[in-house]
Amino acid sequence: MKRLFIATPIITLSAEIQKISADLRFKLRHDDIVWVKDDVRHLTLRFLGATPPQQVPDIRKALKEACAHSQPFALTINKIGVFGSHYHPEVIWLGFEHFEPFKKLFDELEPKLQTLGFEPNYGNFVPHITLGRIKSLHDKHKFWESIESVPSSFEQTLEIKEMCLYQSFLHKDGPEYKTLGTYGLD
Repeated sequence: MKRLFIATPIITLSAEIQKISADLRFKLRHDDIVWVKDDVRHLTLRFLGATPPQQVPDIRKALKEACAHSQPFALTINKIGVFGSHYHPEVIWLGFEHFEPFKKLFDELEPKLQTLGFEPNYGNFVPHITLGRIKSLHDKHKFWESIESVPSSFEQTLEIKEMCLYQSFLHKDGPEYKTLGTYGLD
């Protein structure tokens, strides 16, 4: 089985967002958080999970078709969030107030994936760029103070021109991704 997902790479963050990330890392340095390395940062369209290798050609075809029906578009990073509960936060992420073109691409791809046997994506659709995965916190109160201290006026526009099919390998010091295919929008 291959652990697969579909995403677009996001290697470069603005100086302002890099500073916000560095400040958070400093404030939360005593916590056990696995921070995402710059070279593997991405915006996930759809997590596929454990997938038989023989399904890869059909996934590639579905992704190519969905991308052919979408024009390149822009998204603006303008918020920070946390997945999980207030008592058990799990992921620190960057997100978007408006993401309609990304949702449209998801809606184009999703029925094709379901035809291939993938379960529907039942959760809320929350496009995000993961900053860090929380393993444990030393002080939850300090954690939430640090998150709430992030300025609310930052933004960075991203040009989304392609989607990639990735295979993920999980390691103790963070994930490694192998690109199985790149598909241009348009």
